[in-house]
Amino acid sequence: MPVLLAVPLAILVFVAIMLLLMPLSLWQRVRSGGARRQARPWLITFNFWATLVSTGLFAVFVGIAGFWWAGAWSYAALGWLAGLLVGVLGHYLTRFEPGPEALHYKPNTWLVLALTAMIVVRVVAGVVQGWQASVNGVPWPDSGWLSHAGLLAMAALLLGYAGMYAWLLRRRVRHHQRYRQFDRSPR
Repeated sequence: MPVLLAVPLAILVFVAIMLLLMPLSLWQRVRSGGARRQARPWLITFNFWATLVSTGLFAVFVGIAGFWWAGAWSYAALGWLAGLLVGVLGHYLTRFEPGPEALHYKPNTWLVLALTAMIVVRVVAGVVQGWQASVNGVPWPDSGWLSHAGLLAMAALLLGYAGMYAWLLRRRVRHHQRYRQFDRSPR
């Protein structure tokens, strides 16, 4: 009998710890998101392929969710395309510092802050909507950014951004590796 009580209690403690650590996690994301980093080719390539796998799994989920949520495919596709554009913008706002041995880059802090704020809005909106649906019996909206499809669009935007940024960063690193031996100093 005590084991049966310990499992729900452990789940509640885990959820409470996760909720308490969420603000710290978001603060760390903003703080480290705009920090200067060395572009390590293996890490950037891993990030690119991991984002592609995540996008594929997300597409499978959207395909399944499309049976129940109206507009899931269209919202997710528009969110992903918007994410690709934000990824291009993020790449052009990134400050690159090429050196003889390594390439360093510093992402735009304001863009990192805006994307983190979008994550906060998405999480809070999901929690509020879930609470209202479970406690008050208020149905989820069928359309708009607070609908299930709208929340999928926000997730697709983040995936599109991550994928495009990783792909463009990978191209930049390969270009730097190919031409770093040549002297580009003005004569």
